[in-house]
Amino acid sequence: MSVPDLDVTYLTHFHSLQGYYVRPMSEAAGKLEPSLLKPGIDSPMKVPGQFQMTSQSQVSTDNLLVLHFILQCLDSIGSPPHLLYQYMQGFIHASGVVYEEIPFNLETLEQVVNHGHAMNEMAQHLSSNKTQCVVIFIMNHSDEDRGDLFVSPGSCATVAEVSE
Repeated sequence: MSVPDLDVTYLTHFHSLQGYYVRPMSEAAGKLEPSLLKPGIDSPMKVPGQFQMTSQSQVSTDNLLVLHFILQCLDSIGSPPHLLYQYMQGFIHASGVVYEEIPFNLETLEQVVNHGHAMNEMAQHLSSNKTQCVVIFIMNHSDEDRGDLFVSPGSCATVAEVSE
């Protein structure tokens, strides 16, 4: 794996382009245009190793619910919650594995109220499910300077503010 000989400003990942790209220093000051990007690595990264289970390993076949709360602007393709759901389908009957993706955007009071109603409806819907195990994922961004979590694509809040 080698990075091309370019004066590189930074290596970045774009969800829509799927991969890591670089751009020449001469283009660094301008607006980020995907057409100016060059692949950051020659081929997909290979991770050496194997996934193994011992002869004493066991996988629970209890019904599983995967709840994935995801900030509205993020893409869930290839995310750990979705991969877990797909992987566990090999061990648990299809009707015993449930994946619920809940996009959230809590920017306005109306969106907060709508999200609350959606959560109540989901709770009623899932209460009839005989799930024995629940795994909850929350995917969002955090502010680079303060670490506050984003509650909408364009705004973040402290944990105390979100809890109110």
